[in-house]
Amino acid sequence: MAGAPRSAAYCHVFLPWSAQTQFKASGVYRLLWEFQVAATYQNLAGFPDGASYVATNAQIAPSLGRNLGQCGTSATCNGTATISSLVAPNTIFEDRLSQLDLRFTKIVRVGRARVQGMFDIYNLFNASTILSVNSRYGPTWLQPTTILGARLFKFGAQFDF
Repeated sequence: MAGAPRSAAYCHVFLPWSAQTQFKASGVYRLLWEFQVAATYQNLAGFPDGASYVATNAQIAPSLGRNLGQCGTSATCNGTATISSLVAPNTIFEDRLSQLDLRFTKIVRVGRARVQGMFDIYNLFNASTILSVNSRYGPTWLQPTTILGARLFKFGAQFDF
């Protein structure tokens, strides 16, 4: 296959052990006077980074000795060729995602009914783990495009009757 990478790193692709592991835990603890505290923790593998490159006809033609096929005999051509894998798959990873969420609950009984007031804190430590990056090779390669959402506070109530 012409143009295919000639390296075992591209032929035998596997995920390292650290990229296949995740840890999740949650628990609830009852306190005095109908209070509860709950926690959820997760630690997930970072996603693999890649690199692609788009070369223009002007960059390729000198080494190829002709224009790209999509240009035909046109004097000016805006054609491009994309190289999809500049780095071997699963060799570069982002940092692992660690997130801790808490919930505080107070239960109030009103006759036979019950009201639960809740206060949630998501992403307690305000982690800004990178979730996606620009994979196009160039000046902005590996620049983050999405990060984990900021710390969030939420109030809620549940009414059971």
